[in-house]
Amino acid sequence: FLEVNIMDFENVESTVSQKDIYTGKYISLKVCTVEKQKGYAQRELVEHNGTLMIISLTKDNKIVLDRIYRKSIEQFSLEVPNKRIDSSENHIDILKSQMMEELGYEIESIRKVYSFYPAVSYSDEKVHLYIARVEKVDDNIDNENYTTTEVSLDEVVDYVKNQDIFDGKSIIAIDFLKNNIENLGV
Repeated sequence: FLEVNIMDFENVESTVSQKDIYTGKYISLKVCTVEKQKGYAQRELVEHNGTLMIISLTKDNKIVLDRIYRKSIEQFSLEVPNKRIDSSENHIDILKSQMMEELGYEIESIRKVYSFYPAVSYSDEKVHLYIARVEKVDDNIDNENYTTTEVSLDEVVDYVKNQDIFDGKSIIAIDFLKNNIENLGV
């Protein structure tokens, strides 16, 4: 239990003004002027609808990973499957649809692990992490944007150690799996 000292709230920043800089399909950027104890400051904030991530395990405990090109870093990234939230649709329905239509996997069982904010210093993106048992049912999925592979837990841990997996959200998901493989509940 965290103790909260009333003095901690004396440094809360009150928003004085806000300017919308950019509104796009995936993110929005705004600049807030905030009042601090000693003057004013500006905060550049990214607004994001959130992300769904799914640790997908086959019946032989292989982990499904996507290899996808990321323009932001100009290279391919090996990641736990994830999807940006576009609507108010049920998270599990979105994940079931994505896994089947885009990857060719059927979800047999699924549960939520937890939610987290990967970069609260500048973004309100909230990641909802799920874990599921999946079965490959369609080998004919052809997607030009990424390829899918199945790897063992030992291989995926080595990928993180060797920095073949460098996406922070995927590393969090893999770390959860590594530390909880005996008690998954799916």
